Amino acid sequence: MIHGPCGTLNEKCPCMQGDPPTCRFRYPRQFNETTTQGKDAYPVYRRRYNGIVVNKQGIMMDNRWVVPYNPKWLMMFKCHLNVEVCSSITSVKYVFKYIYKGHDKQVIHIDPDGQPVVINEIKRFQDARYVSAPKVAWRIFSFSLNQIHPNVITLQLHLPNQQLVRFTDDDTMISVVERERDKRSKFTAFFKMNKDNVNARQYVYKDFPKHFTWNKQSRLWNPLKLSPAVGRLVSTNAAEAALERGLIETDDSLSQCLAEASLFQFPNALRRLFATILVFCDPGDVRKLWNAHYNSLSEDYRRQYDNADRVQNMVLTDITVFLQSMGNKLDNFDLPTVNTDLNLQSEVFREVQEECSIVVEGDHLRAKEFLNPAQKYAYDEIMRHVCTDCTGVFFIDAPGGIGKTYLYKALLANIRKLGHIAFATTSSGVAANNMPRGEQLTRISNFL
Repeated sequence: MIHGPCGTLNEKCPCMQGDPPTCRFRYPRQFNETTTQGKDAYPVYRRRYNGIVVNKQGIMMDNRWVVPYNPKWLMMFKCHLNVEVCSSITSVKYVFKYIYKGHDKQVIHIDPDGQPVVINEIKRFQDARYVSAPKVAWRIFSFSLNQIHPNVITLQLHLPNQQLVRFTDDDTMISVVERERDKRSKFTAFFKMNKDNVNARQYVYKDFPKHFTWNKQSRLWNPLKLSPAVGRLVSTNAAEAALERGLIETDDSLSQCLAEASLFQFPNALRRLFATILVFCDPGDVRKLWNAHYNSLSEDYRRQYDNADRVQNMVLTDITVFLQSMGNKLDNFDLPTVNTDLNLQSEVFREVQEECSIVVEGDHLRAKEFLNPAQKYAYDEIMRHVCTDCTGVFFIDAPGGIGKTYLYKALLANIRKLGHIAFATTSSGVAANNMPRGEQLTRISNFL
């Protein structure tokens, strides 16, 4: 396992690259008394200066030219085999990148000969899968593609005669009942083993796979003959069990939370709280919660509109907006549906609704009175275009800390005070935090 010779000894070696040409594998290496972790995730191996040399192509080569290897593997595979020790944290990323990146794919298209080709990228697109030679060989020899160690066995929990039953569309009810009547589950077989085997009583259910093997044919636990497995219990949430036994009241705390919040929160904030409860608190009876607090949720809209259907639509629309911001949707909950036939504010984009509800801070409105001459000039010019409905593009250029954000806040506050919509967009989320309701540019671009 000797590299080269290369470098000044052989500049035509395939490993030579660059100008001036150097070995891309960095040979010859330097002598080293101990193995250390290198900066590029590869170790710097021990290479002792012991005077031992070997003749290769008429050149005497020492330990600096030895390629990392494993003697056992060289004898086993009878070929040259390079081995590197992966001890850096970067190796974890390297391994899992290839495991989870998916299969290789390529886009292809074959045009017939002798015909004019009209390029239509959408129509001619084909999604093809590329299977490499190593993957083909791996499947031909039936090598396992994945494995789990140690083996994990799922342990079901169920009430008497309520175990999971599998059947097909062609099965009749009678045949399913007859077939499943005498079948034992892992859970019932656990009790049978404890009844018949005194030694089994010292192990709890989840530790049973460490000492016994599950036989799928006889559907019994047998003494362990193979390597031990890990048991994983499929359990039920304790709150659901307590609810079934009548030990707790359904959604009582959630209802009290909404009732208490309605005493000091505006209806819009109450609707946001209601959406938050739906997503993160998993209420048992959503419709009951809706009916109990609908008056508080719709208080502001009932003052504006006399149509009850329209009021309900407005409330549901707001809740839908909040649910979407949390990655959910109204259809996932037992709530009334939005009536799409009504010409309501539901057709207004979410960003427009939120912009119209912005409360302008007084300090930002008064900021225009404390602008310096340069800021005042920019402010007056931009506001002149806004008030006269004249289009324009402006670029504010100034070093950091001069007061650009202060000017932006004054502009945003006064434009919004006039009833206009002003999108405060930035190139990064950090910069967006400095602006009143600032948004990162990518999110606004997707909306537009």
